[in-house]
Amino acid sequence: MLTILKLDQSLTLIIMVDFRKKLGIPEIPKKINPKEIYGSLDRRSIAGPLRPAQEFILDEWFNNHINDKDLIIKLHTGEGKTLIGLLILQSKLNMNDGPCLYVCPNKYLTEQSCLEAKKFGIPFCIIDDGGLPNDFLESKKILITHVQKVFNGKTIFGLNNNSIEVKNIILDDSHACIDSLKQSFTIQISSSNTLYDELKSLFSEDIRNQGEGSFLEIEQGDYETLLPIPYWSWLDKKSEVLELMSTHKDDPELLFVWPIIKNDIENCQVYITGTSIEISPYYMPIHNFGSFQRASQRVLMSATTQDDSFFIKGLGFTLESVKKPLTNLIQKWSGEKMLLIPSLIDEELDRESVINLLAKPSKRNFGTAALISSFQKSKLYASLGAIVATTEQIFKIVNSLKQRSYEKTVVFVNRYDGIDLPDEACRILIIDSKPFFNSLDDKYEEICRPTSDIINIKIAQKVEQGLGRSVRGEKDYSVILLIGPDLVKFIRSSKSNKYFSSQTRKQIELGLEIAKMAEDEVEKGEDPVKVLNSLMNQSLRRDEGWKEFYKEEMNKITTMDEKPIIYEKLVLEREAEQLHFKGNTEKACDKMQYLIDSFCTDDYEKGWYTQLLARYKYFISKSESNTLQKSAFEKNLQLLKPKEGISYKKLEYIHENRLKRIKEYISHFSNYEELLLSLDNILSDLSFGMPAEKFETALKEIGLMLGFLSQRPDKEFKKGPDNLWCGVDNKYLIFECKSEVDEKREEISKHEAGQMNTHCAWFKKEYINTPFKPILIIPTKNLSYHGDFTEKVEIMRKGKLKSLKANIKSFFKEFRSYNIHEISDEKLNSMINENELDINSIYTKFTEDYHHKKS
Repeated sequence: MLTILKLDQSLTLIIMVDFRKKLGIPEIPKKINPKEIYGSLDRRSIAGPLRPAQEFILDEWFNNHINDKDLIIKLHTGEGKTLIGLLILQSKLNMNDGPCLYVCPNKYLTEQSCLEAKKFGIPFCIIDDGGLPNDFLESKKILITHVQKVFNGKTIFGLNNNSIEVKNIILDDSHACIDSLKQSFTIQISSSNTLYDELKSLFSEDIRNQGEGSFLEIEQGDYETLLPIPYWSWLDKKSEVLELMSTHKDDPELLFVWPIIKNDIENCQVYITGTSIEISPYYMPIHNFGSFQRASQRVLMSATTQDDSFFIKGLGFTLESVKKPLTNLIQKWSGEKMLLIPSLIDEELDRESVINLLAKPSKRNFGTAALISSFQKSKLYASLGAIVATTEQIFKIVNSLKQRSYEKTVVFVNRYDGIDLPDEACRILIIDSKPFFNSLDDKYEEICRPTSDIINIKIAQKVEQGLGRSVRGEKDYSVILLIGPDLVKFIRSSKSNKYFSSQTRKQIELGLEIAKMAEDEVEKGEDPVKVLNSLMNQSLRRDEGWKEFYKEEMNKITTMDEKPIIYEKLVLEREAEQLHFKGNTEKACDKMQYLIDSFCTDDYEKGWYTQLLARYKYFISKSESNTLQKSAFEKNLQLLKPKEGISYKKLEYIHENRLKRIKEYISHFSNYEELLLSLDNILSDLSFGMPAEKFETALKEIGLMLGFLSQRPDKEFKKGPDNLWCGVDNKYLIFECKSEVDEKREEISKHEAGQMNTHCAWFKKEYINTPFKPILIIPTKNLSYHGDFTEKVEIMRKGKLKSLKANIKSFFKEFRSYNIHEISDEKLNSMINENELDINSIYTKFTEDYHHKKS
């Protein structure tokens, strides 16, 4: 009778027959070539041979890059980056060059990487409650973990000189890792924490001086209103800050960050909203993590569509490593993406229409998902029956899609990376609106640097990360719908689409070509929804014509140009910050001045970097710093208002033809399509529910488009109303905007009435004996019994705002039949009057009286 022995893996294997004697060798040498290692692994049957791209990268690494300190490996999505990384580390272990660490962006991807390692038979270990495993410390196995375990103030890998030696580190999905890493250095103090109130009280006057109206909104708990705490106030009150924060150092919000930044608090930037305070270092202190800093080789795994320039400033990677990544140049693209832009097919296919078409539950044999920029935008989806994934549910929902739960559309909020939806898990993906930044310092930078290459690259990177969620391999395919005027403008405008990778630019180009062909069909009388469905089905039902067209066009891709200027700027930024951090502030000032003189071409950017220079200078001379800050503010009114030397610049009525100003505005657009694209984006922002910053910026822009002088006094000079228009018959309109107020709100509060009264008084002081019309933009016309207006205020509710927007859209649509640069004054004036945009109509047609409640 044959007895089957069950092996206990915990027992030491007793060698009964030594097969090495038969080979004639005392010890079998370990293989160090990663391709040979793969051939010797006891991998599962579903794990086939290495792909050509994997072989190419592994050969290149082994032969030419094995000793590089910093290395970036770029591969298309689905080409097996995880296996490449694991084989590189196993090769290092076999060379006795360990310990080796494989770092993922989050716990979910850590689990996925462990499953991959198991599938391929690569030995690995994980961190459990017992701390770092001996198999890792003794260089026997690769440790797989996530970025939060490695980079935090209480890391088990140790800080500074107490860090554990790690010879080789790989960061998988490194762009997602760097985002997580940045969060590890950031303190977020919720308004529910008493420390929030203590810090707000300490800096209340400093914050108020940066914008009185914004300060009042912060006092009311507005989560969108954002103000920076001036660097000079933060530095002057450093001792008080340290005293307050040290008493809260064990709070969950500080616990894992405080040890990293407590001795460098003066080198932190601070922002406040109505719901939180954010504190983060200007200079990312990656040097605190000796395991990463002193590793012999640091490898970043990156997608081909991603820009790696931020590794220079964020991780201190060399310029050479960023300029010359290890990549497979033979394969130009991977996977099939049908990009559709419904609003360019027909105006009827706007954001709301597309959501109504695709968000309702339906019997499908594939998953449908949407990536959206904020929870505010998720309300329409939820009302139609879609699932809006919360942070706690995300990976459970992703798994349900992979397990064929397709009936409901799934919505992910601000999750452009770290989610894989291959094959049937997602065949239709909606990317809804331009991505928002999460961190307050990114939001502030976006407000201050509208022309910055660096900001636009970050936005393009988020969009590209989103595009990669539903196509995860060479043979994967998906329909991707791009909706929302701000996103459509960003991907279509020549000023911004240059920031995409060559692969994505070609896919956008195809999307625009498809939209034009579909638009022709609509003009022939076809129903727009029918045309859109037909296009989607050509991808979903695998139309051979579409497949060949896509393949032929994608093969025409040319290699993307480098960005040497951006690289140089980021190198100089890091060098200047590093010099200042080490106490060599004079040289830091010289370095920053060189950056301004050599690389800044517009006032927005000059102002931004001059403010950074002013911060350095404050450590040397407070008066010189204020002079520099004044110069920065004059160049860019979104920046910090200096302590002294700034006065309000009145909008002076100019006896200039309004028509001339309209013509000057539209002269900045090359054609009608570009003008309309910009207009759609602006009108979309001019809607209730939009963040105040976007709404008020849009209202200023509308004023300029209509030939007014237009200003944002509260934002630009830190006093006065949200918006001010002037320029037609010396008539002024002042606007107080409440775009974020709940649309079901029943009354205008006493506080809001008081705000309007304050701004009316400001206007009368600045513009003595000048007629004006005060307008409160708010969803309700009912004034609280406890409130009063001191002037004849009129209300613009949703209906009136909608009418104004419709008239503006109608006015600019009339330009379609003309060369926008050659339209006559007579025709322009006629169009203004026909669309009721003359000054008298603007004064009377779009507002109404308020109703004062009696009790």
